[in-house]
Amino acid sequence: MPLTQPQEFNFAAGGLRLAGRLHRPSGRPRSLAIISHGLESSMASQKLTRLAETLAGSGHLALRFDHAGCGISPGQLSQTSLTARRDEFLAAVAALRALEPGLPLVYMGSSFGGTTALLAGDLEPPACSLHWSTPWDFEPLFGAIDDPPERPTFRELVRDVPRHDLEAVLARTQNALVIHGEHDEVVPVSQARRAFQLLREPKELLILPKADHRLSNPRDQQQAMARSLAWIERFAARRS
Repeated sequence: MPLTQPQEFNFAAGGLRLAGRLHRPSGRPRSLAIISHGLESSMASQKLTRLAETLAGSGHLALRFDHAGCGISPGQLSQTSLTARRDEFLAAVAALRALEPGLPLVYMGSSFGGTTALLAGDLEPPACSLHWSTPWDFEPLFGAIDDPPERPTFRELVRDVPRHDLEAVLARTQNALVIHGEHDEVVPVSQARRAFQLLREPKELLILPKADHRLSNPRDQQQAMARSLAWIERFAARRS
């Protein structure tokens, strides 16, 4: 049965109305999946759009949305922080739960969105979570995100990250799937291996040989999506 077109789904977060797109399955949803994009990305990402479509095609209600200052959501990207992203993610969770109460939650994040999903899960635990190409140690990355001349400054982000003990959060998180490219040019694959060591069981790590940060090779995306769907089936897929 063909999938329906994504629906506009806007919600309140931090005094703003954030823009989202809802991908509905053809029947009753089996879970609610909330997808967070990377630091300077948006919900228009082809990779995340394909993921949302794939989730809907497997019976899950999937929401991708633009964080404040990204895509078509209002706000200033230069004012973003890990705390703000976490709170926006939790606002998306609340809005989706109000729409379809009682269903298992799946948190998914790509790059910085994976860190966002981790922190959201520490406050509002999901049935499971998916973390693609995700940074867990920002200190080596601050030179790339602090004050590049051609991009917005991220001083608030740099100030905010140390307020979160990410290793401690990882150590109390379970049901997490970590997917990372072996040749990630932005976030070293060693960060994925360290995160996996810290996570509680059950957990899983998939290292994609030769894959880059964006998983730009369609075969890498397909493998990541297949493993993600299998993980959701294990923990969060409510049978109809």
